[in-house]
Amino acid sequence: MASDTQNKTDNWSADAYGKKVAPFVAALTSKVVEWLDPQPQDEILDIGCGEGVLTAKIAPHVKRIVGVDASPNMIESFNKTYPDIDARVVDCRHLDQDTDLCKASFDKVFSNAALHWILRDGKTRAYTIKGCYDALKPGGLLVSESGALGNVAEVHAAIIAALVHQGIPVEVARDASPWWFPSIEAMRNLVEAQGFRWIKGEVELRQTELTKGEGGGIEGWVRLFGAEFLRLLSDDQREAAVKEVVQVLEGVGRRQHDGAFTVNYVRLRFVAQKDPEAK
Repeated sequence: MASDTQNKTDNWSADAYGKKVAPFVAALTSKVVEWLDPQPQDEILDIGCGEGVLTAKIAPHVKRIVGVDASPNMIESFNKTYPDIDARVVDCRHLDQDTDLCKASFDKVFSNAALHWILRDGKTRAYTIKGCYDALKPGGLLVSESGALGNVAEVHAAIIAALVHQGIPVEVARDASPWWFPSIEAMRNLVEAQGFRWIKGEVELRQTELTKGEGGGIEGWVRLFGAEFLRLLSDDQREAAVKEVVQVLEGVGRRQHDGAFTVNYVRLRFVAQKDPEAK
C-alpha cells in the first residue's frame, strides 16, 4: 500500500484489501520475513504497513515495531485492531523529512508489498531511501519485498488496453500507472546511491491465486489496485473497462485443473546495510 494520498482520494479499505481482494499479501511472506530475521532486541520500522496484519505477526518477536502508511483508512483500521502497536500516517515519499523517525534509532527497516507504490514518483524515490538510511542505526538493515519488472504484467497491459479502447491516449493510460516495477539492477542502483551496501537480492516469479468471494477475484483486484487508472474514465466507461479486463484475462489466468484464477506476481527481495561506521 502506502500510495500517495496528497490531493487524492484514499482508495484503500482494510476490508477490501485484507479480506476480499488480497489477504495473500500478508500471508505469502515467509521468505522476506526469513531475511528480516526478527530478533528480541530489534527495533523495526515497517514502511507501508497497511492494516497491520504482518506488522502484528512480527511484533511479539521484537523489542519494538512502528508501522507507517500513507493511507489514513488503513492506519485507522490498524489502530483499532492492534491498539498496542505504534502505527502512524506518514507519506513515505518524503520519509527523510520525518525527524521523529529518521534519527538512527531502528535496527531494521522493513517493507513488504509497498515500495512499488511509494517509489512511483521518480522525483521522490531518493527521499524515501534516504529516509530509510537515516532511520537506521549504523550497521542497520533495510529488508524489502516488492514488485519487480514484469510484475502483474498481464493485468497491467490489459488495463492500459481497456483504457485505450475507451478513448484514453496510450501515453496518458501508461502514465496513470500507480506502480514502479524496477529491475533488480535499478533497485540496487537506487539503494546504493543513498549510501547502502547491497548484501543480497533476488527476483522470483510467484503465480498467485486470487480470492473467490464477492468483491474479490480479478474484478475486485482491478477495482482496488487499478483505481488510479479507472479514475480517468466516466462511470459507464469504468464499468465497460473493468468488464473488458476481466473477459480478456479469463483466457490467461484461469487454472485448468481446478478453476482458480492466478496472476503472475514477480517479486523483488533485497537486503541492504547502512555503513557500520556512519555517524
